Amino acid sequence: MTTYEKVKEWRKNNPEKVAEQAQRYRAKHPETNKKAKEKYREKNLELIREKDRLRQAIRRKNDPDAQKIRNEHFKIRREAKMWEIAGRPRADKCDICNKFEMTVFDHCHVRGHFRGWICDRCNKTLGLVYDDIELLKKLISYLEVIDGKINSEEEECDS
Repeated sequence: MTTYEKVKEWRKNNPEKVAEQAQRYRAKHPETNKKAKEKYREKNLELIREKDRLRQAIRRKNDPDAQKIRNEHFKIRREAKMWEIAGRPRADKCDICNKFEMTVFDHCHVRGHFRGWICDRCNKTLGLVYDDIELLKKLISYLEVIDGKINSEEEECDS
């Protein structure tokens, strides 16, 4: 039996001692261990992500109260990030219509900068017209013309 075969046999029969040796080696050579972990991660990224996804799903299922706490902490961090970007806390009223309603973070979809705290209705309206100023002007003109016709017809009916 060769020396290599003897070592192999010893490792097979003494897994706890092999584990201890490996642990001591990793403690003594952290940079080598770090490189090995990075290399493994690069080669097995999809497998690692899938395992993480499954582990997180189990974690959320087994501890729903903790998941609610994590969700709340996420919301708090997101709100703080929006305040930082906006330079001011969430407004109590809409910057456009001045109604006291729940406001949302409005930003430019082209350049990404913060524009204001606006209500959901105003935000949806801007989204539906794709933030197109010319389209908004056409809508205003349309309403002015139609409103003028309606007012003329009402006056004729009153006479």
